[in-house]
Amino acid sequence: MPRVITKREYKKRRIRYQVAAGLFDFAMTVVSFFVIVLCVYLIASLYNWLKADVPVTFGVFFDIFKKAFTMH
Repeated sequence: MPRVITKREYKKRRIRYQVAAGLFDFAMTVVSFFVIVLCVYLIASLYNWLKADVPVTFGVFFDIFKKAFTMH
């Protein structure tokens, strides 16, 4: 036979679950903030890497275009 829960026990248990849910929400908010900061850092790092790498990677093509458009 199932145990009957009194109103006091129900309220106590409900408050405990609400506190746990609130702490979990707070923890997930903090974790999400750090994930967003990490993503912004990675995007900035990618942009800086591309900015430095494009002249090296496409340098030969840039030289060809410069030679093609200069008048001799």
